[in-house]
Amino acid sequence: MFRVDGVTVSPYGPCWPGFARMREAYQDPYGRQTRGRSTVSLEKVGQAIRYCHEKGVRLNIVTSGQAETDGVLGRLEELGHVPLTTDGRAWLLQHFSFAEPDLVRRAAALGLDITTTMSFSWGKGELVRERFGDHLLPDFIPLARLLDSGLHVAAGTDWGPKNVFEHIALAVEPRYAAGGNAAATPGISRRRALAMWTSEAAHVLRWDDIGSLRPGNHADLVILDRDPLACPLDELPGTQVVTTMLGGKTVTGPDPTE
Repeated sequence: MFRVDGVTVSPYGPCWPGFARMREAYQDPYGRQTRGRSTVSLEKVGQAIRYCHEKGVRLNIVTSGQAETDGVLGRLEELGHVPLTTDGRAWLLQHFSFAEPDLVRRAAALGLDITTTMSFSWGKGELVRERFGDHLLPDFIPLARLLDSGLHVAAGTDWGPKNVFEHIALAVEPRYAAGGNAAATPGISRRRALAMWTSEAAHVLRWDDIGSLRPGNHADLVILDRDPLACPLDELPGTQVVTTMLGGKTVTGPDPTE
């Protein structure tokens, strides 16, 4: 039930306090011009990359701003080794908030997997508009672009909304929380969205016996009160778990085997 999957290095700085490292200057919360700053120097990031490559350790790197991702991808490319894997498990790029087409291409060429969340698009879209300008909104959590490039993308709930089914609905029809407006990024199909929290998440974790219903997999599953692929989208966030099963045994709710 527990395993160490690798190590994480996080130079990441959020955009609200003015930490996100961007190519162009923007205003921090106090109206001062900044291009952000990292909590871990690029030199130390490079040291972590080389160490994990030499020792065979899976690496997860957290990035946000364009300049930050530029530097991280540059250090990864310096290894001259693709795809970047450890024991068949792809290295990870976490958050990848500003995923411009060229950055996506470079990440895909390195064979990286991606973990991200609709929390950022939903909760920070209007902040990005205010701080960086409308021109960057199409690059802010562009799920369709990531998936169309061939990248494997796993999604989580992060800090909100807490309801995973609301996240799936937001992946299908992205919007910004502050004004309720449609996001500048296109949505994805409901099946692709559901996969990011199930089979694609299992692929990124490299846990081959979870995430889908098939012979030989762990029988850890939930039974829902509606079909998340067929119910009206506005009803999807209201999805309720009727029964939870662990290893094929019912632990909460009515037992479907009786």
